[in-house]
Amino acid sequence: MKKILYLILLLPFFSLQSCIEDEKDIFDTSAAERIAAAMKEYRATIAAAENGWLLVYYPEKNHSIGGYNMIAKFTADGNVTLCSEVATTHYEMGDTVSSEYDIISDMGPVLTFNTYNEIIHYFTEPKGSQDVDGMCGDYEFVFMEVTPSKIVLKGKKYGNKLVMTRLDGPLNAKEYFQKVLVAEEASSYGNYNFLINEDTICIANRSGRVLTVSYNEINAEGETVVSEEDLAFTCTPTGIKLYEPFVYTRDDRNNQQVTMENFEWDEEQKSFICTDAGVDAKLAVYMPEGFHFYNDYLGNYTMKYTGGKTATVTISQKESKKTYTLSGSVFPYDLELKYDLGAGIIGLKVQKRLGLISEGLYMGIVMFDSSTNYLTWGDAGLKGVVSEENGKMVITMIDDKMWVDYKADSFYYYSFDDSGTRVSSYASQYGRFTNVVFVKQ
Repeated sequence: MKKILYLILLLPFFSLQSCIEDEKDIFDTSAAERIAAAMKEYRATIAAAENGWLLVYYPEKNHSIGGYNMIAKFTADGNVTLCSEVATTHYEMGDTVSSEYDIISDMGPVLTFNTYNEIIHYFTEPKGSQDVDGMCGDYEFVFMEVTPSKIVLKGKKYGNKLVMTRLDGPLNAKEYFQKVLVAEEASSYGNYNFLINEDTICIANRSGRVLTVSYNEINAEGETVVSEEDLAFTCTPTGIKLYEPFVYTRDDRNNQQVTMENFEWDEEQKSFICTDAGVDAKLAVYMPEGFHFYNDYLGNYTMKYTGGKTATVTISQKESKKTYTLSGSVFPYDLELKYDLGAGIIGLKVQKRLGLISEGLYMGIVMFDSSTNYLTWGDAGLKGVVSEENGKMVITMIDDKMWVDYKADSFYYYSFDDSGTRVSSYASQYGRFTNVVFVKQ
């Protein structure tokens, strides 16, 4: 009986010895030695890129604001030089900033930007006491895939993918990033028709560098189901690249799937054309009734208002595809017009800081309902409805329906204090602008 007991007690040791022998059979070195070897190899790989790496960096949880381009050059002794398409607090787009990096062991090799570098830490640091997560970017990354030409990493804290592509030749960072921004500007619209094999599957709504798509699919049971996805992307000098390939399933029963990732902008077609092999898909700018492009509104106009009065005014670019400046001698302060990318229309909203009158006092405008003699400095405004008269563009400004229970048909100048509270009216001095119509000259 004692012999049996001794044998039972010795069984775990036999098993342990067996595991050790098995590990020796599979690996010639220990786990720690393998990690150390991988760290040495990865450091050599990233430092071997003489011209550096193009980084596609996604901050924010669930990559909700899209991705951004960076360029990084690593040295074997632990230095890294970074630049980005994003202007940070102290650096312009394309400015280079050097700091240190390391490859450490943390349940596997991890790339860490371990000394402060504003280019990358701009996305990671808190933005204030009420925003301790900042933009939720990572500065430590777990190695997922390593080749001499491409490295894929995963953010240690937030889990977003970081792709590094080796640059084969010298690259002027400022010129490259400028091309990206120009391409983004040219292709920025609010909505797109998403077509696959010339069939429209949905309208894709764009917000920054994210496309939201909602579409019908047929599942394995033959039922039609609605799917909704946010497709984050990074801008390139020629178009966009999705964070992950978008897989559209036409019919699960027949495994009819289309996979898309890369799109190039076609200015003539006003479309993103998918360039992935064997795929016929595009995102064509959606132009609803009344849609006009941003540049269509630029120019000089005859403004008609308040019982037959007229004045010459100019609509000029302020921030492309976002805002305009409305100017003319009839206005004591220039006004800001907004451009709706999705609808292709212009609008005039309540404005509280058009210009400084005196310390703590600003000129602005309020909206007015002339039929009730009510005014508002809340969320109300006018929108432009475009028509044509004698071959000329005519823009009629009407209520945008944001003022509950009342109808804006006019605006006039008012002053506001630092808190945004109205102080005094200038209607008697400058008049009310009622039933405004712009006729392009």
